[in-house]
Amino acid sequence: MVSYGIAKARAMANRIDWNERTEITKAIITWVDAEYEYELEIENEDHMDDDDFTAWIEESAEAFAKEDAQENGTAFEEIDRIRYKEDYIDDDALFDEEYENACEFEWKCMTGR
Repeated sequence: MVSYGIAKARAMANRIDWNERTEITKAIITWVDAEYEYELEIENEDHMDDDDFTAWIEESAEAFAKEDAQENGTAFEEIDRIRYKEDYIDDDALFDEEYENACEFEWKCMTGR
């Protein structure tokens, strides 16, 4: 097994955008009824690809808004806008998780567990 420091140095050398990439973490659907404007936040809990997440939100936004309207005791009229919130991807945390999984896999292989 390659040491942690060497493995991380190699991983960082292969990525010029280390800790600079972003991902969509949340969609904010703004919908209206006859009198008010409401905001509904949908989290990207499964860390879906940006294109997949936005496509899912676009096709499901009206259903989400109607469900929210029902919960708020009002009548959905239309969707006003959809915005997306982006955050930076923590490549250090992803590397740590992958390295730990690789070490555990190697240990299981060596011990036969």
